[in-house]
Amino acid sequence: MPSFAQVPEVLVIDDDGVDRQNIRRILTSIHNIKITEAHSGEHAIQILNTLEPALVITDIFMPNIDGLEFLTQLATKGFTFPVIAITGQNDSSYVNFLKVARNFGVFYSIEKKDMERDLVRLVPEILKGRLERDDQNQPFF
Repeated sequence: MPSFAQVPEVLVIDDDGVDRQNIRRILTSIHNIKITEAHSGEHAIQILNTLEPALVITDIFMPNIDGLEFLTQLATKGFTFPVIAITGQNDSSYVNFLKVARNFGVFYSIEKKDMERDLVRLVPEILKGRLERDDQNQPFF
């Protein structure tokens, strides 16, 4: 009887539908993955009740449960899958939110303007287990 390998599932969380579609378009160039979308941090938490993704890609800035609160909830619930944090709003002169996300233990953090280049490179390597957490990531949990 043939053995079928499980197709890795990637959960994409972004409150902006256009950005979710863009991420889906980028990820469809990566063969043999399944993509699930969540429109909010709350929606993602609901999805995680029945799904254990191989990778999560989350926006940082979302209403209610933002990406940082989502990461905090992941840590308190014991989830261990890798996470890539993304943002298009990293232009504050006071806080670099991608660095903050790295302190929350994400594997990588990416500006949305660089997603096309970075996701195509990073996602397959993370899913194959050939890429470790970004050396700059020092989680505080």
